[in-house]
Parts: sequence; structure tokens; C-alpha cells
Amino acid sequence: MNILPERVDPRALVIAQNRQRIAHESYGSTANWNSLKPDEQKLMVEEAATWLRAAVEAGIVPLAERPTRDHYAVYLDEEGFLWGEYDGDDILRLVQVSEQAQSKELLEEQGAEFRLIGWHQ
Repeated sequence: MNILPERVDPRALVIAQNRQRIAHESYGSTANWNSLKPDEQKLMVEEAATWLRAAVEAGIVPLAERPTRDHYAVYLDEEGFLWGEYDGDDILRLVQVSEQAQSKELLEEQGAEFRLIGWHQ
């Protein structure tokens, strides 16, 4: 069952699930998102979506969608390196000069994790 209301940033679900986990840490228990009733999940996702929207509007979290087709994504990987979208699926590491773009999808398949941190023109 899809609990995300239409036009809700999919990151809201991730925030709600992590908030549920964090809330149970102090009790020494592991929260099980799937044990929540659908209406409880929906309520938490809606609340997370509101906070996420506030963070986007405050400028501390980037939009999830490309603002215009002239914008290119900037990512941060799990090791703290910056990557810039280059052409289609290709990205370049920005911290260290690299002459060859690599497939973001292929890097993710190999275990790399990228976090969108903004957009550039």
C-alpha cells in the first residue's frame, strides 16, 4: 500500500521512518515501521512532509526535483566527497579533479551512496 499522498516529496517517508526509529532509541527498542497502522504511518508522513517543506523553503534542504533543465545536481557521498552531475547519468568528483566521468547508477550498484545537496547552473 502506498501511504504517500500525491505530490508529496518521497523524502518525507524516509524522514518519518527515521523519526520512528530515533523515537524508540531512548527505550532501547527497535521501532518497526511496518507494525504501525496505515493511518499512523500516513499521519507521520504528512507531518514529515510539512517539516521537509519548511526546510526547503528555509533554504537548508534542496528541492528534490530539478528546478529547471539548466540546473545540474550536486551530491555528497558517504565519504564526504562532492560530485557534480555532468551529462545525463554521469557525475564528476568535484573535490579531486577527475578526467573521466562515471555512471552514478553504476557507482550506486557498487555500494556508493550519494546525497543530493543542491543544484548548480
